[in-house]
Amino acid sequence: MKAVIVGGGKVGSFLARELRRSRNAVIVIERNPVAARRVAEDTGALVIEGDGTDVEILGEADVARAGYLIAVTGKDEDNLVACQLARTAHGCGQVLARVNDPRNGRTFEALGVPWVSVTDMLVQYLSDQMDVSELVKVATLGDGTARLVEVEVPKEREPVPVTKLAMPDSTIIAAVIRAGSVIVPGGDTIVEGGDRVVVVTLGDRQDEVREAIVDGDNDRP
Repeated sequence: MKAVIVGGGKVGSFLARELRRSRNAVIVIERNPVAARRVAEDTGALVIEGDGTDVEILGEADVARAGYLIAVTGKDEDNLVACQLARTAHGCGQVLARVNDPRNGRTFEALGVPWVSVTDMLVQYLSDQMDVSELVKVATLGDGTARLVEVEVPKEREPVPVTKLAMPDSTIIAAVIRAGSVIVPGGDTIVEGGDRVVVVTLGDRQDEVREAIVDGDNDRP
């Protein structure tokens, strides 16, 4: 499959890298020259330096032949325009937009543009796992101290239940990614070598999280 990604930030780079691992053809459109060079070096994807809301740039990326156009910039309006132009001007059949502010979701729905919001997914997960008072405590971490951390489990590590991972306090295991599939973990979920564990934690606990996942003590009661 060929995929065109509009936006070469952290999300766009991650998607490009994962799609390339799955042997998909990937083109990234990024307007910032420095970010464009970084994405090309980090992912090996073909990168077009330009504006993903420009119909000519989308044409240069040959979105008409793409299986998907995925718009993941930090601006919802840019993501919406890129998806709309890809469909109407170039006939791209499948589009997907990142929505940074969930309140903008209705606009995307009204125009028939499929969208995803990481904020919504995290809030839903947390609300399913915690009572209201706990959720409020987590929500107050919006000053930038909270971090979303992804750690790859070494292939040689023995399988271990998520409950046995010696995570630091103020840490939540949000997802386990295995062979391209996302698992929302329960108490009986087993983490295996090669998995990638996505964790929400405080910024100063990132090293502890990585240690617990990579080579930490599993004898936690």
